[in-house]
Amino acid sequence: MEETVKKTIDENPVVVYSKTWCSYSMEVKALFKRLGVEPLVIELDELGPQGPQLQKVLERLTGQFTVPNVFIGGKHIGGCTDTVKLHHKGELTGLLSEAVGGQSLQQP
Repeated sequence: MEETVKKTIDENPVVVYSKTWCSYSMEVKALFKRLGVEPLVIELDELGPQGPQLQKVLERLTGQFTVPNVFIGGKHIGGCTDTVKLHHKGELTGLLSEAVGGQSLQQP
C-alpha cells in the first residue's frame, strides 16, 4: 500500500487525501478550485476498510495523521493550515505552477 501511495504522489502533480465531511479538506479543495487547479482527491472515508489503512500509511510517510494531507509536485505540503499559509505568503501558486508544468493559474 505504501508503494501505491508513493506512485500516486509521483504520478499526479497535486494530490489531496481528504474526507468528504471534513471542513478543512473542503477549504483546501475550494482553494485549489479558485486557483484553477484540479487535484487528484482521494476521499479516505469512501474507501471502506482501506481508508483507515491508507491513513496509517500516510502517517508513517509524513508524520501527519489528519486530513487533508496535501502533496504538490511529489512533496508533502501538510494540511489545511500549511496550504493556506503558503497561499497567503504568495508561495502556493509558484509551487502549483511548477507542479502542473508551468500552466498559468488563476489569481483569486
